[in-house]
Amino acid sequence: MNNRNVILFVIGSVILLAGQFWLSSRYAKPAARIEAQQVAPAPAKAAQETASPAAAPTAPAAQAQTGVKTANPADLHTLSSGDLTLTWQVATGALKQVAWRQDGTLFFPDAFVGLGSMKGTGFETVREERSSSSTAVIFENTSGERLTYSVPAQGHVLKVEAVSPSHAALQLVSNPTQDEPVKGLGRVFTLTEKGVEAVTWAEMLHDPFFSFLGAKRKVLPPTAERLGVDAGLEKDSKSQRNHYFAALWKLPRPAGRDAGGYELLSQNGRLDASLYLGPKKAEPLLAFEKPFTQVIDYGFFGAVSHLLFWILKKVHALVGNWGWAIVLFTLIIRLATWHLNTKQTISMLRMKDFEPHQKALQAKYEKFGNDMTKKAEMQKELMALYKKNGHNPMGGCLPMLLQMPIFLALWSMLNNVFELRHAPFFGWITDLSAKDPYFIFPVLMGGSMFAQQAMTPAVGDPAQRKIMLVLMPVMMTFMFAQSPAGLTIYYFVFNVIGMAQTWWIMRSYQPQPIVL
Repeated sequence: MNNRNVILFVIGSVILLAGQFWLSSRYAKPAARIEAQQVAPAPAKAAQETASPAAAPTAPAAQAQTGVKTANPADLHTLSSGDLTLTWQVATGALKQVAWRQDGTLFFPDAFVGLGSMKGTGFETVREERSSSSTAVIFENTSGERLTYSVPAQGHVLKVEAVSPSHAALQLVSNPTQDEPVKGLGRVFTLTEKGVEAVTWAEMLHDPFFSFLGAKRKVLPPTAERLGVDAGLEKDSKSQRNHYFAALWKLPRPAGRDAGGYELLSQNGRLDASLYLGPKKAEPLLAFEKPFTQVIDYGFFGAVSHLLFWILKKVHALVGNWGWAIVLFTLIIRLATWHLNTKQTISMLRMKDFEPHQKALQAKYEKFGNDMTKKAEMQKELMALYKKNGHNPMGGCLPMLLQMPIFLALWSMLNNVFELRHAPFFGWITDLSAKDPYFIFPVLMGGSMFAQQAMTPAVGDPAQRKIMLVLMPVMMTFMFAQSPAGLTIYYFVFNVIGMAQTWWIMRSYQPQPIVL
């Protein structure tokens, strides 16, 4: 690739990105309610035909049930436990908001319609019954409808029970028709023993990029006995990239699913469920039920991520600081891949030895111009030269390819593990899960990448190398400027150790004569 091709590639990439934004704005249509996919039969027809208060929280629920005068829709009830602060809408019994008491993180946007409301039922009063281990928050009306949340003094799992003479369903997760109720949230998902089915709210509420070619927007995942949504809105964040919390339902039977969302139908006028409200952390999720650990998104190389995080936790147990644990962890990874990196560097040095002979061979065939037959002969002669000297020209690429799963697994792991959230390192790095506020480590990372490339043996077109020498570090610096500080620290340390390794190899390398 010459200079002209590199410039054309950059210009083409910019044009494609601009075209994508233009087409997205041109073809994106307002969200419309999805068609019903699966409607579970209701014991009482009247309960299914009435509108859900959760779908329209500003309307008095009394309109859905004759003879019941519900509370004012603006009335809220709040309860604080050891870990959570919970807020319900009294009129519907919907859990509208959850706050993580440790740092005040909110689970849902203000317009969120809530979890756990009774369809077609409104409540008049709310009361509490306290015990040494939990507090029961009870919503009631004069028709005998009752919805109870048992909140533990410590912990993340609520018991939800309901009594409904009208056989009303429990609205587990509502499917909105616009972005506002779920703005900032990530995915809605259902889980089985075999895996997790997940769809982002944006994928369901907006037409895809290729909608003009017939692509359809996505719909709610298939129903199951386990389902939930990503949660957690970071303070002072315009966009939520990582969701460190979840709201998860564990049900006695698969939920019903229709265009309005997921619901649990009553049996003999009664129903019960469990609701997890807490961090995506392996230990509490495993205690809730093993399949729920799948909500921790480790990416495509999940097994590798699990192993690497296990190592990172062991290191943290020794040093007690996640930042220093990442530094030592990086050293371990570098030592584990030391042989591969050595082979890669030596292969590039060896290619440098072949370069004069390669140029002589190219000069020999230059007179034939673009004759493909002669180019094939030149390539065959060059490969014979490599073979005679026992050199594999792909030897420098193979170690890099073998390290790609580790690279991607680390990226996914360090971006998503709850343990790094708000974890301090030193000085200005007070949160390893957030970007470096002064961009110091991204700049250091870019500088170390430039230095390492400058040290690496130069092969190929010198002009192209000069362009990439600057272009790649600049691109990586801008990309890592918005990445979690923990990830940036990892790659900075990784590069520094790589520079030391490259220096040592080049210092001790002895060129070998080329056999012609």
